[in-house]
Order: sequence, then structure tokens, then C-alpha cells
Amino acid sequence: MDIVREKPKSLLDKRKFGFLTLVAIASLVVFYFTSSGNGSFRVAKDSLLIDVVQRGELNVSVRGTGILVPQDIRWVATNVEGRVERILTKAGAQVKKGDLLMELSNPQLVQQLEETKWQLEEMIAETNAQEVDLESQLLDQEAAVINERLNHQRALLTFNAQKKLLDQGVVAVSQIDHAEVQIEVAQFKERWQLEIKRLDKKKESLVAQSKAYKAKVHRMRRILQRIQDQVDGLNVKATMDSIVQVMPMELGQQVSAGTNLARLARRGEFFAELRIPEKQIKDVELGQIVTIDTRTSKIQGLVKRIDPAVTNGSVQVDVQLTGDIPKEARPDLTIDGVIEIARISDTLFVKRPMFASGFTDAAVYMLDAEGEYAHKTRVTFGQTSTRYIQIQAGLKVGENIIVSDSSSWQQHQQIRLN
Repeated sequence: MDIVREKPKSLLDKRKFGFLTLVAIASLVVFYFTSSGNGSFRVAKDSLLIDVVQRGELNVSVRGTGILVPQDIRWVATNVEGRVERILTKAGAQVKKGDLLMELSNPQLVQQLEETKWQLEEMIAETNAQEVDLESQLLDQEAAVINERLNHQRALLTFNAQKKLLDQGVVAVSQIDHAEVQIEVAQFKERWQLEIKRLDKKKESLVAQSKAYKAKVHRMRRILQRIQDQVDGLNVKATMDSIVQVMPMELGQQVSAGTNLARLARRGEFFAELRIPEKQIKDVELGQIVTIDTRTSKIQGLVKRIDPAVTNGSVQVDVQLTGDIPKEARPDLTIDGVIEIARISDTLFVKRPMFASGFTDAAVYMLDAEGEYAHKTRVTFGQTSTRYIQIQAGLKVGENIIVSDSSSWQQHQQIRLN
């Protein structure tokens, strides 16, 4: 008798289970991709930044941060060695030109000043004595000239008297005596002329020696003045009406010649140093209008200088301030600056989406009329401003787009807002 054997049901159940599992997985995959395309990816609308496309005038500007810098900064240095005896002002104090900042001491220099004064007095006395001696020699020479002139006149008078007698035929005067007198007249005349030349030379010598003595005295006066200036330099004074920015000295500190003792900044005269991102510096030009914001006041200015070098991803731009300086202005005050690049009239613009760049094509999410879905749309951007960006193609007036970060759902062509 044959016995019919039944196949085990467990194998059939396993095959059915496997088939159903594959069907379920396939359904989930289809559902996932279908849901991605239908906007089933949900995003909280309250967490998004949404802006509407506008038409009008777009002010293209570049923003940067920076500080106020004094227009006139001076270091007060010492020209002598010394030790800090007293400090009368500290950083932040307002001073006027000539105000005493600190006192230095140098006993050796003070002693040198006294000795130089004595040397000058001694030299002046010697110079006066030498000038008196020269004047005396000059007077002696003048007396010699007068004496020779009188001798010549006496001899000439005798010569003329004898000649008159001889011409009258009087024999009381011999021809020999007359000839001797004639020789004396010529001799005294020569000696008189010679003494006159000596007198002239004496005068020239007196002038030359007097100049030499005065030059020595003048040189000694200059030496004394230089030492006096050094002694006066021990009293360190402000060189202009200003604010003391830095006072690095301490009591008892020894300083050498040329050491910077204090830094002064003129009050009320500033310019701004802005740091502009290197990607935006290409649009900045000299002479462009700048608005400086001190958080309390706003100051107008003009771009004066653009640094040719890039430092830490930014470029320094110096701004000349043309507006009134507010009371809160201080050296190194943190400021914001907006540089006006251009004004584009009658154009489309919107708040700049995160990571959007000028003159590029990018994808943004545009909301539908009901505001329930957002579809990925290609947009061509133009000029960028501090807050806004120009729309060249892809959007129309009144359309809304998401301007906040959308990187977490970039793979979806459509999202649903709730």
C-alpha cells in the first residue's frame, strides 16, 4: 500500500515572506522618490527667511568694519639719557601744547651745563681783553701815522723856506743843507705812506681777529645752547593739543636718547580704516562716498586710499572724513562703514540669499501663489549690495523666494511648507 507524503509548509512560507519583503522595500523606494518629487519633504515655514522680489533703485554698496585712526599721531621722544623722576599724565589725558608730561633727571648733564657756562664766560672775557689789545695796537699805529705825517710836514716846511731864500739869492742857506732837507722830505713822505699801509693792515687784522674771536664765542654759545636744550629736554612736554594715547614709562625707569616716551593723537582729526573682504574690493574705487557708523552717529567720507595688499582675506581702505566729527569719536573706536559703489535704477532685486554671489547662476526656492510649496528655480544674479542682490533673469516682481540657508534640502526639487 502506497503512502502519500506531504511537502513541508515551512519552505513555502519562507518564499512567500521573502517575496512580500521585496515588494515592501520596492514600495518604500518608490514612495520615497515619489514623495521627493511631490514636495512631501516638509520644512517649518516659521524657521525660514522669505523675501519678495522688488523693482526699483538698487544702491550697490560694500560693507566693512574698522576703526577710527587719528589724522596726526606723534611720538614724544627724548634726546638725552635720563631716569624717570615724575609722570604727570597718563594715557587718555587731554593735554595742550607745552603741558608737562614727565620729568627726567641727569645730574651729569646739569653739571656739564654749569661748566660750559663758566667756559663761555671765560672765553667772553678773554675775547674782550684781546679786542681791547687790538684796539690799543690800532691806536698806536694811528699815532705812528700822525707822527710821520707831522715829520713830513716839518721837513717840507723847512724845504720850502730854504728854497724861497735861495731863489731870492740869500746865501745864508747852503745848497748842501737844502739838498739834505729835500731828502728828508722824501724820506718822511715814504715813511708816512708806509705807516698808512700798516694802519690799513692793522684794521684788516683787527677785523679778522675780531671775527675769529666772535666765531669761537658763537661756537661756545651753540655748545651751551645744545646742552641747555638737552637739560630742558629732561622736562618732557606735549608738542600739540592732543590726547595721550600711550604712556609706556614707569617711575625710576632708565631711558636712552631716542626712546619714545609717549604717543599723542591730535584731538578732533580722524580718518577711518575699513577692512573690506577681498572678493568685494574689485568694485571699490577712489573718491567713492562712504558712510561711517559709530553706533551713535553717522559720518560722511570719501575713499582716499586702497591698500594694494591683501591681509587675512581683506583689504584695508582709508576713508577721509568730510562730515562733522561727533563727540564720541576716539582713537581705535570700532566702526562700520558702507561704501556706495553704484546706483542702478529700475531693476529687480531681492534680499541676498545665503551663499549667493554676484554675476552667477544659482538655484533658489520660489514659493507658489498659496505659499504651501517651494520649487527650485534657476536664477541669474547681477550686482550685489550689502543686503540686496540684483536679479537679471529667472524671477518676476512680487515672487517670493527663500533667502535663508537651504543646503539641508538641496537634493529636493520641491519642498512643502507647514
